Order: sequence, then structure tokens, then C-alpha cells
Amino acid sequence: MVQPKNISWSKTKKNVEEIITKYNYYTLSVDNGISSISNDFILDKIYFETAENPYMKVNVEELKNRADFINYVRSSFNKLTSDERKIVYWTYFDKENNYDDRFIANNLGFSLGYYYIKKKETLIRFAFSLGVEEKDDRKN
Repeated sequence: MVQPKNISWSKTKKNVEEIITKYNYYTLSVDNGISSISNDFILDKIYFETAENPYMKVNVEELKNRADFINYVRSSFNKLTSDERKIVYWTYFDKENNYDDRFIANNLGFSLGYYYIKKKETLIRFAFSLGVEEKDDRKN
């Protein structure tokens, strides 16, 4: 893997994981649950629809902002390669199955060591797609 120079791995990974966490929470309030993952692991854009729900305390503008954020993450996710999308989806988005690294590596036909290299590369590429990569400020 050729990692871009001057990228802080720990800060970049933290940024990506924060966005994914926010995405997972926002999908609970905005996504109507109809969208599912296809065989090519492409995530569909969601369309915001206002729902009259007297119990919901979040205003319509905030819900629209959440839908926009979800679509931003999905668009960035869809730019990744098929294997990269699988790594991100199984590691961070699929909350039903709770896959471990061995399962994902085996499913992709990777050794566990190669999988860890590929996972790091995937998160860096996802960070660039999201626009949240962090520079390493340390002097060499």
C-alpha cells in the first residue's frame, strides 16, 4: 500500500469513525428502512419525506439536514471499490450481524494480515472521499 505522505493515521481514522457513528444514528431517525444493500454493495440515495409524527421532537429542517448528511456519506461510500465497500459495510454499517475481522477477511479471500493492510488503506481512501483526512503535523 502506498499511503499518502503526511497523513495522520490515528486522526484520519478517528474522523472517519466519527462520521460513521453520526451516520448510523441519523439513519435511525431519517431512513425509512426501505433501502437495503444490493449485491454490488452500492447504497441508494434516500429521499427526505416529512412525516407527521406528534411524538418526534426533531424539527423538519434538522431532519432534512440529517438526510443530506446521510446522502453525503452514501455518495462517498459508493466511490470506493467493491471490496472496500464490503469492508466498510461489514465493519461499520451492518449492525445486525456484528462480523469480526476474521469473517470479513475469509469472505473476501484475504489472509488476516493482508486484510488489516487493506482495511487501513480503505479507511484512508474513505477519508479522502469524505474530505476528512488529517495531515500529520509532526516534523520529520
